[in-house]
Amino acid sequence: MQLKINNVAKIKEAIINIDGITVIAGENNTGKSTIGKLLFSIYNSINNMDEKIQQERNKEVYQILNLLLQNYAMQSGISQVEYRRKYSVYSRKFIEDIIEAIQSENDGETNIEAHVRKLAAELGTFMAADELDDFIRECTLKLDNIINITDKEVMTEVITRWFNKVFENQISPLFEEEMQSEIGLTIKNKKLDLHFKENACTGWDSEFHILHQAFYIDNPFVVDYMSDKFMRSSRKITDTHLLRQLCKKEDIFDGIFDTVLAKDKLDEIYNMLSGLIGGEIIENPDGEFCLKSSEYSKPINIKNLSTGLKSFALVKRLLENGSLKEKDVLILDEPEIHLHPEWQLAYAKLIVLLQKEFDLTMIITTHSPYFLDAIDVFSAEYELSDRVNYYLAENEGAVSYLRNVTNHIDAIYEKLSEPMQKLENIRYRLK
Repeated sequence: MQLKINNVAKIKEAIINIDGITVIAGENNTGKSTIGKLLFSIYNSINNMDEKIQQERNKEVYQILNLLLQNYAMQSGISQVEYRRKYSVYSRKFIEDIIEAIQSENDGETNIEAHVRKLAAELGTFMAADELDDFIRECTLKLDNIINITDKEVMTEVITRWFNKVFENQISPLFEEEMQSEIGLTIKNKKLDLHFKENACTGWDSEFHILHQAFYIDNPFVVDYMSDKFMRSSRKITDTHLLRQLCKKEDIFDGIFDTVLAKDKLDEIYNMLSGLIGGEIIENPDGEFCLKSSEYSKPINIKNLSTGLKSFALVKRLLENGSLKEKDVLILDEPEIHLHPEWQLAYAKLIVLLQKEFDLTMIITTHSPYFLDAIDVFSAEYELSDRVNYYLAENEGAVSYLRNVTNHIDAIYEKLSEPMQKLENIRYRLK
């Protein structure tokens, strides 16, 4: 997979090879997080979009027809009792038949009026002839308006909304807002191209469908909101998406095969996580999420876990409930921030093991030499070095560039060691 960027947010241009684990290092405010946000936006705006658009179109058709039927029924003087007893049943059948008729037309020229007139014959029981003609005319007009909106037009608006939610309406270049932004994603020689101007998608073309999800994790404290339904929906979109997966209700058979496969494949990962966390995440009768552990007499509210434990508990929960699947995209933005150096090593090992067993596409941003070195060492230990790419993000004036340093990652260590060298120079002067 390759991501090509021109004029997005702070990044002037970049070509990022994403094959297994992609590590992006650099100073603050160099555009490191932009890569993960782009991939998250692409995957989740386009993921299974044909089905989602059809569902939304059907929902819109249902709402239009239901409102029209109720209005005309009320105008015809039908009593509430009669409406509930007979008319509402017919209304549902009428709506279902119209939706089915629309879906069955594949030539793009659905004759709505013919379908409505044919199915509306029974409405004569409730409407006078002139009312029936008005109903058919209004139905046809409103439904034609919905059907004539193409999937591509809907998709363009969906892409705009997703990207603006993730980028807080700043997808366009910060250094020149009126300039066009271009994003290209290539997977197995098939391309997806997106164009933006003034924070709106102006066009897109895709040669492939995206069937996998992307998870964006930049804050372990997100688990604190698992028990608070109001706060779940009021968080930023990356958190809301993550919380939806973390809080997924576990029907007995929901994700059962993914969970069993995960347990069969990930013994080493589960043993590692269980050793670190010491238990499992459960939901108590009050709807609060807790850590159940044999070490304690009662479950511990997840909010009371240390920040480091929350980082590991979050990943463990995604695995246990079958949310994280093979070939999904996992984006970790500076995951080492809240971790002791020893746990940074453990988290780096977890990342390598997840990639090995799940074949995940992983984007990692960091400015920790411990964490960087750990990924390098563990990828070598598990024979995955050829599936790790390293990039250094740097500023040049008001814009950022990303440089591929996979074959000389010393460039990253040099950049990350500069602050320590400054301290050494000061210490030397003080002697």
